[in-house]
Amino acid sequence: MKEKARVIKKEDGQSLVQIIRTSACSHCDEKCMLADDSHEVEEMEVLVNDPIGAEVGSTVELEMGARPILFSALVVYLLPLVAIIAGYFAGSSWLTGIITNAEIAGIIGSGLGFLLSFASLKFFDKKAGSKSYFHPEITRVVTQNGFYFES
Repeated sequence: MKEKARVIKKEDGQSLVQIIRTSACSHCDEKCMLADDSHEVEEMEVLVNDPIGAEVGSTVELEMGARPILFSALVVYLLPLVAIIAGYFAGSSWLTGIITNAEIAGIIGSGLGFLLSFASLKFFDKKAGSKSYFHPEITRVVTQNGFYFES
């Protein structure tokens, strides 16, 4: 995944960059009902690894490997699904002493598993955010102070 960004601030081997996120419809002049509000441009600031030492104000190209993206996607999409299924079976077997109907106990277990998966995802997000493996990296400087620059 490659993205262009502007360096705002430098910090200990990392840089704070501003990424301008645009949709596929951002270059379109039409106001169609398919695009809704996607004609708008959204900016976000991200802390990225900076092995090449880009200067503040430079436009840079960011890249993130496929492995961290794939691993994160698997965790985000599969963990809640597995938690719902496991929660159903755990609830139907463990909660039958409290709730007489096994199906209702399973549904309650599924709900609890689903909520527990979100707590686990929040924990994963904090841990992954602190590791540089999950941060994008500056691969090259595109422009420096308005001039095109190849690194």
